[in-house]
Amino acid sequence: MNHDILTQPRTAGAAQGLALICAAGLPTMAIVSLVPNLPQLFAHFGGVPHAQWLVPMILTLPSLCLALFSPFIGNLIDRAGRRPVLLASLALFTAVGVLPYAMHDLTMVLVTRFFVGIAEAGILAAQNALMGDYFAGERRQRWLGLLSVISPVLAALFVLAGGGLGAIDWHAPFLLYLVGAPMLVWAYFSIHEPVRTRTAGGERDAGADPFPWAAARSVALVTVGVSVLYFVQAVQLGRVFHEHGVGSPAAIGLHVTLASAGVVLGGIVFARLVGVSMPTRFTLMFACLGIGYAGLGLAPGAGVVLAFALVAQFGNGLAIPMLIGWALEKFGAAHRGRGMGIWGSCFFAGTFLSPPLLTEVTRVAGSFLGAVAGIGVFCLFLAGMLVLLRGRRILAPIR
Repeated sequence: MNHDILTQPRTAGAAQGLALICAAGLPTMAIVSLVPNLPQLFAHFGGVPHAQWLVPMILTLPSLCLALFSPFIGNLIDRAGRRPVLLASLALFTAVGVLPYAMHDLTMVLVTRFFVGIAEAGILAAQNALMGDYFAGERRQRWLGLLSVISPVLAALFVLAGGGLGAIDWHAPFLLYLVGAPMLVWAYFSIHEPVRTRTAGGERDAGADPFPWAAARSVALVTVGVSVLYFVQAVQLGRVFHEHGVGSPAAIGLHVTLASAGVVLGGIVFARLVGVSMPTRFTLMFACLGIGYAGLGLAPGAGVVLAFALVAQFGNGLAIPMLIGWALEKFGAAHRGRGMGIWGSCFFAGTFLSPPLLTEVTRVAGSFLGAVAGIGVFCLFLAGMLVLLRGRRILAPIR
C-alpha cells in the first residue's frame, strides 16, 4: 500500500497556529454577532411573508450550508490543496458577508448568507486539516487546547461588537465581516501548503489510497451524538437561567458570560491531558456534562445554577478539541480534508438536531428543566458505561 507523507519546507509555529485558531473563530462570528440584533431584524422584516421562519435563517442558514457542503469542500481541499481553499474561502467570507450592509431585501440577504455558509465550510475544513498537517502529538494537543481557550474570548468580543454596532442600525453588524480582510492577509503570508511526497516505490498520487469509510462512519456517529449534547447548553443556557429566575437580558448575558469561563478552563486542562487515553477523555467529558446538566435542571436557585453551568461548560471546553484531535488521528494526510469536512458537517448538524430532540425529551419529562436534568442523567450513564467497558473491544471506534 502506498502512503503519503507530508514534508514541510517551513516549520509551523506560533504564526501558523494562531492564524488557524483565529480563522476558526470566523464561522462562529456569523451567528453570535447577530444574536443581540435578532429583535431589530424582526422589526425591520416583520412585514415580509413568513418572516417568523425567514428572519431566524439570517443567523442559521450559514450553519446549515456548512453542515451540507463541508464533505464536498473537504474533498476539494484534498485535491486542490489546503492553502488555496482557505484563502479563497476567507476572500468569499469577507466579500459576501459584508454585502447586507448595503441591502434592504430579505431574499438577497439570505442569498449572501448561503454563500457565507459555503465560505465557512471551506475555512473550517481547511483550518482543521492544516492543524493536523502542521502539528502532531503533544504539540497538536497544546494548540487544540488553546483553541478552546481563545474561541470563547473571540465569541464574547463578537457578541459585544455586534450588539454595539446594532445600536447604530441593523445593517451595521455586517461590517464585522471586514475582519476577514486582515485575516486573509495574515493567512496569505503565514500559511504554507504542506508538500506531499510518495514513499519509496510508490507510483500513485496522494489520493490513490482508498478513503477510510469505516473510520469516517465512527467519526460521523460519535460527532453527531456529542454535538447534540454539546448544543443543549450552547443554545439553551440563556433559557435555563431564565427558568431559574434570572429575568433581564443583561443579567442573563452576564451569567452566560461568567459560565463561559468553564470553556476556557476546559481548554487549559485538555492541553495537559497528554498520555491520557481517548476513552478516558470521553468519560471525563460525559461526566462533566452529566453533572452539569443534571445540576442545571435540579438546582434550587440561580447561584447554584451558575456553578453547575461552569461544570457543564468545562465539559464543552473539553469536547471540541477532543473531537477534533480524535478525528484528525483517524484520517491520513491524503484524506484529511475530506475527513474533517465530514467532521464539520456532523458537528454543525447538532445545531439543528439538538433543539427538536430537547423538545421531545421535554414532552416526556413534563418540563424544560426536567428534560435538561434527564439529558444529564443520560450523560452520566454514558460515562458509567465507558468505565465498565474499559479495555473491551467494543470501544475500539473511539480509541
